Amino acid sequence: MIRVLLALMAILLSFSAAADFVIEGKLKLEQADGQKIQKTFPLTLFREEGSYLFSIGEQQTRLPAPPQKYSLYIILQNDDDLFVTDFSQQPLRAFTLEIAERRLEVSRDPLARTARGRYVLKLDGEIFYFSRGPGQINFIFDQSGVKDVTVQGMFKPRR
Repeated sequence: MIRVLLALMAILLSFSAAADFVIEGKLKLEQADGQKIQKTFPLTLFREEGSYLFSIGEQQTRLPAPPQKYSLYIILQNDDDLFVTDFSQQPLRAFTLEIAERRLEVSRDPLARTARGRYVLKLDGEIFYFSRGPGQINFIFDQSGVKDVTVQGMFKPRR
Protein backbone atom coordinates (compact mmCIF):
# COMPACT_ATOMS: atom_id res chain seq x y z
CA MET A 1 0.00 0.00 0.00
CA ILE A 2 2.77 2.44 0.90
CA ARG A 3 4.62 1.59 -2.34
CA VAL A 4 1.48 2.33 -4.35
CA LEU A 5 1.04 5.68 -2.60
CA LEU A 6 4.71 6.57 -3.15
CA ALA A 7 4.44 5.60 -6.83
CA LEU A 8 1.31 7.76 -7.25
CA MET A 9 3.00 10.71 -5.54
CA ALA A 10 6.05 10.35 -7.79
CA ILE A 11 3.84 10.34 -10.90
CA LEU A 12 1.93 13.42 -9.74
CA LEU A 13 5.10 15.28 -8.83
CA SER A 14 6.77 14.45 -12.13
CA PHE A 15 3.69 15.65 -14.04
CA SER A 16 3.52 18.95 -12.18
CA ALA A 17 7.26 19.47 -12.53
CA ALA A 18 6.97 18.84 -16.27
CA ALA A 19 4.20 21.46 -16.51
CA ASP A 20 6.56 24.22 -15.31
CA PHE A 21 8.33 26.18 -18.01
CA VAL A 22 10.22 29.43 -18.61
CA ILE A 23 10.53 30.80 -22.13
CA GLU A 24 12.43 34.01 -22.73
CA GLY A 25 11.11 36.25 -25.48
CA LYS A 26 12.41 39.42 -27.10
CA LEU A 27 10.02 42.21 -28.02
CA LYS A 28 10.76 45.24 -30.22
CA LEU A 29 8.12 47.95 -30.47
CA GLU A 30 7.90 50.98 -32.68
CA GLN A 31 5.28 53.29 -31.26
CA ALA A 32 3.17 55.61 -33.44
CA ASP A 33 5.19 58.60 -32.18
CA GLY A 34 8.38 56.98 -33.55
CA GLN A 35 9.79 55.89 -30.18
CA LYS A 36 11.49 52.48 -30.33
CA ILE A 37 11.43 50.19 -27.31
CA GLN A 38 13.14 46.83 -26.75
CA LYS A 39 12.31 44.63 -23.80
CA THR A 40 12.14 41.06 -22.66
CA PHE A 41 8.83 39.25 -22.98
CA PRO A 42 8.97 36.15 -20.76
CA LEU A 43 6.40 33.39 -20.81
CA THR A 44 6.35 31.32 -17.61
CA LEU A 45 4.24 28.74 -15.82
CA PHE A 46 4.97 27.54 -12.28
CA ARG A 47 3.00 25.28 -9.98
CA GLU A 48 2.82 27.03 -6.64
CA GLU A 49 0.67 26.48 -3.55
CA GLY A 50 -1.82 24.17 -5.28
CA SER A 51 -2.38 26.44 -8.29
CA TYR A 52 -0.46 27.66 -11.34
CA LEU A 53 1.19 31.05 -11.67
CA PHE A 54 1.09 32.01 -15.36
CA SER A 55 2.84 35.11 -16.66
CA ILE A 56 3.32 36.59 -20.08
CA GLY A 57 5.25 39.82 -20.50
CA GLU A 58 4.28 42.07 -17.58
CA GLN A 59 0.93 40.34 -16.96
CA GLN A 60 0.44 37.50 -14.50
CA THR A 61 -2.45 35.52 -13.09
CA ARG A 62 -3.05 32.54 -10.84
CA LEU A 63 -5.00 29.65 -12.38
CA PRO A 64 -6.43 26.40 -10.97
CA ALA A 65 -4.97 24.38 -13.89
CA PRO A 66 -2.33 24.96 -16.56
CA PRO A 67 -3.68 27.03 -19.48
CA GLN A 68 -4.19 25.30 -22.81
CA LYS A 69 -3.41 28.45 -24.78
CA TYR A 70 -2.68 32.16 -24.65
CA SER A 71 -4.25 34.50 -27.20
CA LEU A 72 -2.61 37.74 -28.27
CA TYR A 73 -5.04 40.20 -29.90
CA ILE A 74 -3.89 42.68 -32.53
CA ILE A 75 -6.37 45.45 -33.23
CA LEU A 76 -6.21 47.59 -36.34
CA GLN A 77 -8.42 50.62 -35.76
CA ASN A 78 -9.56 52.70 -38.75
CA ASP A 79 -6.95 50.92 -40.90
CA ASP A 80 -4.35 53.19 -39.29
CA ASP A 81 -3.87 52.66 -35.55
CA LEU A 82 -2.35 49.34 -34.45
CA PHE A 83 -2.98 48.28 -30.84
CA VAL A 84 -1.63 45.33 -28.86
CA THR A 85 -2.62 46.07 -25.27
CA ASP A 86 -0.47 43.22 -23.92
CA PHE A 87 2.55 45.16 -25.24
CA SER A 88 1.66 48.84 -24.90
CA GLN A 89 -1.24 51.18 -24.17
CA GLN A 90 -0.01 53.42 -27.01
CA PRO A 91 -0.71 52.83 -30.71
CA LEU A 92 2.10 51.08 -32.57
CA ARG A 93 3.62 51.38 -36.04
CA ALA A 94 5.23 47.95 -35.87
CA PHE A 95 6.43 45.19 -33.57
CA THR A 96 8.58 42.08 -33.62
CA LEU A 97 8.24 39.27 -31.06
CA GLU A 98 10.70 36.40 -30.95
CA ILE A 99 9.57 33.68 -28.56
CA ALA A 100 9.62 29.87 -28.43
CA GLU A 101 11.71 29.69 -31.61
CA ARG A 102 9.00 31.62 -33.49
CA ARG A 103 9.09 35.10 -34.99
CA LEU A 104 6.03 37.36 -35.27
CA GLU A 105 6.26 40.68 -37.07
CA VAL A 106 3.61 43.25 -37.83
CA SER A 107 4.49 46.26 -39.96
CA ARG A 108 3.31 48.29 -42.91
CA ASP A 109 4.28 47.01 -46.33
CA PRO A 110 3.86 49.59 -49.12
CA LEU A 111 3.54 46.74 -51.64
CA ALA A 112 0.57 45.16 -49.79
CA ARG A 113 -2.06 47.23 -51.61
CA THR A 114 -4.98 44.95 -50.71
CA ALA A 115 -4.07 44.75 -47.00
CA ARG A 116 -6.04 46.90 -44.56
CA GLY A 117 -3.87 49.91 -43.78
CA ARG A 118 -1.14 48.00 -45.67
CA TYR A 119 -0.37 46.21 -42.39
CA VAL A 120 1.04 42.71 -42.73
CA LEU A 121 1.63 39.99 -40.13
CA LYS A 122 4.52 37.62 -40.74
CA LEU A 123 4.66 34.45 -38.68
CA ASP A 124 8.00 32.78 -39.42
CA GLY A 125 7.91 34.46 -42.84
CA GLU A 126 4.35 33.35 -43.68
CA ILE A 127 2.25 36.42 -44.60
CA PHE A 128 -1.23 37.26 -43.28
CA TYR A 129 -3.53 40.28 -43.81
CA PHE A 130 -6.10 41.65 -41.38
CA SER A 131 -9.71 40.65 -41.96
CA ARG A 132 -12.63 42.66 -40.54
CA GLY A 133 -12.03 42.12 -36.80
CA PRO A 134 -8.92 41.84 -34.67
CA GLY A 135 -6.11 39.45 -35.47
CA GLN A 136 -5.58 36.70 -32.92
CA ILE A 137 -2.31 34.86 -32.38
CA ASN A 138 -2.79 31.68 -30.31
CA PHE A 139 0.09 30.12 -28.44
CA ILE A 140 -0.93 26.49 -27.83
CA PHE A 141 0.75 24.85 -24.82
CA ASP A 142 1.81 21.37 -23.82
CA GLN A 143 3.69 20.30 -20.67
CA SER A 144 7.03 21.64 -21.89
CA GLY A 145 5.89 25.01 -23.26
CA VAL A 146 4.65 26.29 -26.61
CA LYS A 147 3.60 23.41 -28.87
CA ASP A 148 2.20 25.50 -31.74
CA VAL A 149 1.30 29.03 -32.82
CA THR A 150 -1.82 29.65 -34.90
CA VAL A 151 -3.39 32.72 -36.50
CA GLN A 152 -7.11 33.57 -36.50
CA GLY A 153 -9.08 36.56 -37.78
CA MET A 154 -6.56 37.09 -40.56
CA PHE A 155 -6.12 35.59 -44.02
CA LYS A 156 -3.35 34.65 -46.39
CA PRO A 157 -3.24 36.85 -49.49
CA ARG A 158 -3.56 35.35 -52.93
CA ARG A 159 -0.30 35.00 -54.78
